[in-house]
Amino acid sequence: MRKKARERLKDFGPDDNGKMAYLGDHVRLTGDQDRRRLVATLWVTCGVAVAAVLGASFANPVSLVGCPYVVMPYIGQFVALVAVLWGMGRLTVSGERMRVYVRDETVGALPRRAVVGIAFGLIAAVGEIVYLFVVGSAPGAADIGFLACEVVSVVALVALRQTCLATEWESA
Repeated sequence: MRKKARERLKDFGPDDNGKMAYLGDHVRLTGDQDRRRLVATLWVTCGVAVAAVLGASFANPVSLVGCPYVVMPYIGQFVALVAVLWGMGRLTVSGERMRVYVRDETVGALPRRAVVGIAFGLIAAVGEIVYLFVVGSAPGAADIGFLACEVVSVVALVALRQTCLATEWESA
């Protein structure tokens, strides 16, 4: 069992009825922030990032077929977005009053996951540019579409990261 998971077990124990329950701390957003609005904003930015990454594959530039320094970062970005989606789903179902460890594993981890997606997106875009210089051909519509989608996904992930970092929590 992981160390954090073992530490979390100390927050569980029998309640008044003798059933196992979470006895640890809970948090909620500070008074001036609305949870529904936060979750909606995060889902919109996440959706834009996912749509852009999928759009980059639909653009189907030649470099995405067999150029490892474009394909590998693109796959890494895709995996990072799956991790972001997992955190978003967990945040969505967590409720108004959230356990501290759930907050740490969702809103606390989303900025790091977004940075991984940002880094891979930038590497894939730079790889595409390098590929175009190495091949020496003029960029086609697919190449420009791929680069545009990568830029949109990076901007959306930056917005998601900033939104998560701007949230303030208080004990509930």
